[in-house]
Amino acid sequence: MVGRGVSRKVLGGLQALQDNLRQKANQQESGHGHPASRFPAIPFSPLFFRPQDPNPAVDVKFRLFATSVFSILRRHSHRPPVPNITAAQKRGLAELQDLSNSKSIKISVSDKGGEFVVMPRGLDAAITQAHLGDGALYKPSSEGEYKRQYRRLNRVWLDIAHRADLPKSLITRLKCDLPVCPVLYVLIKTHKLAPNTHASLDPSDFKVRPIISNVGGPTDRISWLLNLVLTQLLTFIPAHLSNTRRFLDQLRETRFRRNHVIESFDVTSLYTNVSNEDAVQATHELVNEHAGSINMYGLSVSHVMTSVKECLDCSIFRWSGQYFRQVRGLAMGQRLAPVLAIVYMSKIERPVLDRRPVLYCRYVDDCFVACSTQKEMDTCFELLNTQAENIRFTREKPIDTWLPFLNMQVQLERGFLRTKWYRKPTSKNILVHFRSAHPLKTKQAITRNMFRTAKMVSSGDCEVAESVELARKVAITNGYPLKEQSLRRPPRSRPHGHTDESLEKVTFCLPFVSDSVSSDVRTALRKCGLDDMVRVVEVPPTNLRKKLVQNRSYDRLCITPHCVICPNGREGDCMASGVIYLITCEACGDEYIGETGRPLVCRIKEHLAGLKNSRPETPLGDHRRNRHGGVEFEVSVRILMREPTTSARKTLEAFWIRAKDPQINRKDECLAITSELAPFIDLCGLQLPPASSRGSGHPGPTHCENV
Repeated sequence: MVGRGVSRKVLGGLQALQDNLRQKANQQESGHGHPASRFPAIPFSPLFFRPQDPNPAVDVKFRLFATSVFSILRRHSHRPPVPNITAAQKRGLAELQDLSNSKSIKISVSDKGGEFVVMPRGLDAAITQAHLGDGALYKPSSEGEYKRQYRRLNRVWLDIAHRADLPKSLITRLKCDLPVCPVLYVLIKTHKLAPNTHASLDPSDFKVRPIISNVGGPTDRISWLLNLVLTQLLTFIPAHLSNTRRFLDQLRETRFRRNHVIESFDVTSLYTNVSNEDAVQATHELVNEHAGSINMYGLSVSHVMTSVKECLDCSIFRWSGQYFRQVRGLAMGQRLAPVLAIVYMSKIERPVLDRRPVLYCRYVDDCFVACSTQKEMDTCFELLNTQAENIRFTREKPIDTWLPFLNMQVQLERGFLRTKWYRKPTSKNILVHFRSAHPLKTKQAITRNMFRTAKMVSSGDCEVAESVELARKVAITNGYPLKEQSLRRPPRSRPHGHTDESLEKVTFCLPFVSDSVSSDVRTALRKCGLDDMVRVVEVPPTNLRKKLVQNRSYDRLCITPHCVICPNGREGDCMASGVIYLITCEACGDEYIGETGRPLVCRIKEHLAGLKNSRPETPLGDHRRNRHGGVEFEVSVRILMREPTTSARKTLEAFWIRAKDPQINRKDECLAITSELAPFIDLCGLQLPPASSRGSGHPGPTHCENV
């Protein structure tokens, strides 16, 4: 079944597709082609949107395609949904959501296994409070200090960006005037739970991995640019492993002898034990040395290092309304943390590399070491443990001659090397389930890649057979039938993979409903002559993790005095960004519909200022003067829907205005609805949700029950 949620997403995708097709065609016709940009695609939506000029050549094809897509959605909208969960599972899911929403339980995922962890909310809070009690890691802070930090970061960023002569569009996209405060949540290390502690209510029985979510935070956008620069440095770190294939290459290039020994070393809690000063210094040295060999994106060495330091200093987060400051180490959740930790470790391991072991390589905090003798191995281990006050290594020796490392097991016996695929005993082996609402080709790719990896890392026929059998068991556990007929790639005229040619195409994001809908859309694309210009990317529906896990559940707080938003929805709605909203005049019932990419409270404050001062150029000020004779009135605000992409949000705003015809809106303040997209208004179901759903944070049910 195609519901209104799918139709709205398709509408937004079509608007973006039309705009991108016009832009590309107009550039080609003007002789500019594809302008080379210093920067890759910026993953943050711009606040402003200006439609591209029409292009007759692509507009004709797009009109045919949009009409075909409308017919496809209309045809499938009358078909009943085919759920992939049972009625009992659906009831259980609803009960879990009710318990979570009532704050009786806390649902999260485990640190490494990926399984769900369900516990009383009080126990989760006690575990987090116990972690925050570590005075060596955290100190109390305040909202005022948090604001001073992010305002300083913005000032420094603007100064650096202007001095570096970066594009104005980039400067504004990476500056966040009212960021979302980072929040702390913890992941339970279920693999370290003692067998008799699963039902324990003692917080001290649980080990956790702290995550400070910086999504939308003060450093989120600026650190994206810095990461573009710094990740290039990893190729200059001798011991760094980028993936399993690189590890295999190093193993095969090493000449092992009869008496050589192997072990793996692991850093205990690397991120929170990194010395930020030493990490910055090591990074500075690398940038200085290799600045001429990497793309600096217009920044100087001093620009990069000043920005890195400011991002690290912006370390305040919130939990349950209280503000804290991390005083040691890097925060997991900070974009810069992985690359800085890797660079820092390159400084720690330098003395060991100077001893020239048989092989030393490292994936973040996991080290594989081969030495000529056991005595030399012990020396390397002791040497690593003396390099920094807080960095401590543990070691693991081969068990029954096999040593686990990454997703492999390695055996070195009398100088002969053997390898095979490996899954940790604590791993839950969770893949995308065969019955999940994902494209069949995605599921085929998952199992195909798993079997390919199992074979690739195996050294001989015996190891290949063992690895393939393990992969087969994992696939069966996740519902895969492993029959030729079930997993065979469907016939098609050309591949849909990410080839160089496909990357040049314009992307059309299609919410996944079923393989038949996707096939119909691709057929329509081909018939309209757009298949050589457009590639379809299917977006799976909301999964169980997104439905159940609420990492910000302790910090959905309304911090707006006399808020007119949260009382009509749920607490914290005033800080939501990327929304379409409805303002209702409490005196006469007239309405206004608008949209904003900023936190909603910022836009509403502007509306209320216009109302208070009776400014005729503002919607509410004009309404006060002309409808109420200058008498001030109360308003209420509701979120109609959420849409992060600016072009889609602008289009949906225009559709809402067309559907509801709000009296306070002016006729020329939204996008004009094109004839190609106008028919979609009936499919989008643009009616107000019932009052009973106001606290759900959604404008109504999603398109299907599949997860």
